Formats: sequence, structure tokens, C-alpha cells
Amino acid sequence: MLAPLKDRSLIEREAAEDDTRIARLMAETRTLAAALRQARQTQRRNATLAARKIVALTNETSRLNTLLEASRARVAELESGQAMTEMAQRLMAMSEAKERMAEAARHAWMLDRTLCAAHAECARLAEERDRALQRLMAGRD
Repeated sequence: MLAPLKDRSLIEREAAEDDTRIARLMAETRTLAAALRQARQTQRRNATLAARKIVALTNETSRLNTLLEASRARVAELESGQAMTEMAQRLMAMSEAKERMAEAARHAWMLDRTLCAAHAECARLAEERDRALQRLMAGRD
């Protein structure tokens, strides 16, 4: 049976209010879903950026640890005196090489002087030979 007319308007008004409320709730749900989607994207973006920073900082930490270990090894080497010993050995070797080079330079200087003297003697002998040949040729004429 149908409800009396008076009650029917109440039912229809309640149905209209329910439709309005449902529409408002659905709009609110869509707004909340969009906000949730945006929040998830922001969180994902932030997580990616944080992960990149972590990787960069981890790499930098690794690089700095490598430098630290190399520095520690160098300090240990210097503290052990091994570097000084090696430098002293190299200095001695260089000193010996310098002495050999100085001796070779003196020897080369002596050879140069001897060569110059020999050259001068050759020139003098060639001149004397030329004069002797001229006298010989003059004596034949």
C-alpha cells in the first residue's frame, strides 16, 4: 500500500536528503582519494630523494675512509723511519752518481783539451808540410 500523501512527502524529502548526503560523501571520498594519491606520490618522491642522498653520503663516506686509510698508512710509514731511510739511500745513490758524472766531466774536459792540442799540432804540421812542398817545388824550377 501506498503511504499517505503527507508521509510520502516526508519519505521523498528524506530520500532527497539521502541522495544529497550520498553525493556529498562521494565527492568527499573522491577528494580524499585524490589527496591520498598526492600524498603517496609526495612520499614516494621524498623516499627516492632520501635514498639518493643516502647513496651519495655512503659513497662519500667510503671515499673518505679510503683517504683516511691511505693517510694512516703514510703516517705509519713516516713514523717508522722507513721513508727517511729510503731518502738517505736515494741521496747516497745520487751523490755517487754526481761524483761519477763530475769525474766523467773532468775526463771529457781533458779529452777536449787533448783533442784541441792535437788539432793545433795537425794544423801546424800541415802548414809545415805545405811550406816544405813549396820549397821543394821552388827548388825544381
